[in-house]
Amino acid sequence: MKARIKFEKWVAASNEKLTAIGSKAVEWAVRNVLEHIAFRTSRQKCTCGDCGERFDYKGKGKFVRCPHCGSKLEVKDTFRRKSETSAYFSTLETVGSLQVQRVFLLTAIYKKGQPMNVWHMEVCRLWLNTQGQTVLTSRCRTLGHYMDSFNWGSPIELRNMNEVHGVISDTAVYPRYSVLPELRRNGMKGRLPNCHPTKLMKALLSDHRIETMMKAGDRKSVAYFIYHPFEVDRCWQSYKIATRHHYQLDDIGLWCDTVRLLEKCGRDIHSTKYICPLNLKAEHDRWLNKATVMEEKRRNKEQMMKAKKQEADFYKNKSCFFGIVISDNDIEISVLDSLEAYQAEGEKMKHCVFKCEYYAKTDSVILSAHDRQGNRIETVEFSLSQGKVIQSRGVCNSNTEYHDRIVKLVNDNAHRFLEARASA
Repeated sequence: MKARIKFEKWVAASNEKLTAIGSKAVEWAVRNVLEHIAFRTSRQKCTCGDCGERFDYKGKGKFVRCPHCGSKLEVKDTFRRKSETSAYFSTLETVGSLQVQRVFLLTAIYKKGQPMNVWHMEVCRLWLNTQGQTVLTSRCRTLGHYMDSFNWGSPIELRNMNEVHGVISDTAVYPRYSVLPELRRNGMKGRLPNCHPTKLMKALLSDHRIETMMKAGDRKSVAYFIYHPFEVDRCWQSYKIATRHHYQLDDIGLWCDTVRLLEKCGRDIHSTKYICPLNLKAEHDRWLNKATVMEEKRRNKEQMMKAKKQEADFYKNKSCFFGIVISDNDIEISVLDSLEAYQAEGEKMKHCVFKCEYYAKTDSVILSAHDRQGNRIETVEFSLSQGKVIQSRGVCNSNTEYHDRIVKLVNDNAHRFLEARASA
């Protein structure tokens, strides 16, 4: 890719000034980024993947410390003698007045009886200026089964950035880093939040809210808002109020969800009564239930508005059955005679008689069975073409102790429905 604008030409010139990565950075990555394993056979014999030495381990834990090299190892029960793992890591450097994130691929090969063999290769570089502009220099990608396949013989030069570079650059950063004075002024020093380094730097240069959180040392909130930028606009005022009252935001994601639910329920999201609960999870669940009820009411209202468009056809087809009541000593079964009755039946019995538009069926009649105290028992569908009950459902579509009795009672009075239809 040819450099066209001034910034790209500046990056292309600075790209040649970078030197090889230091050995200390690689050692740090080997310790903190790579997987460290111990091969364990059925005889309780372990082989350290780092140094290759053997030792006995009869414990049941998933981790063990090698008595020879002191490495903390993850125990894997396997007869394999060879394993390979890879991971990405980054370093942050400055070249003149440019910030660069260098991304490396670190690969380790484990063999029983041999020390771990490690090699690294630089993949790409993300360049940033003080205005927040970014440019990529990278090795050429190749076509293959994996997205992050690169031609290791190609030079690192200007290329178009795509989602692969964004994913592989979201890595752990070597803690001994250097940044531009503007970034250090805005709070980027010491331990970094667990988020994408370049996104963090761009946010620090452009968003005073991220700068405020960084300077306050709230790294968890910074990491969350870097990956959820739209949440900052909604929650920023609430966040300032909560922190001003020294409220501990241990789970920032759950807290932001609670603020969103409060807003949806029409509550004041600037009141400490709501945004600083003693039990955050309990309050989140409480407002979630309220929001769910509100959403259900809204959907039912929309469903009713849709049903009202078919109300004329409903009365035309079903009015001849209105008033039919079937009963015995304990049960009374009556025809549902309005759209509101269908909706109430579906809500109380927790089934789909209203949502699935049974009121629009021209071949069936829907009845509701009650006991003498007025409690709903089952909802009955009577087929006019078959002249019999085709289903009868209790709460949550279950059968009750009265099921067979209700079905028999309606079937014995089938002639009443057929006569009413014939006379309509």
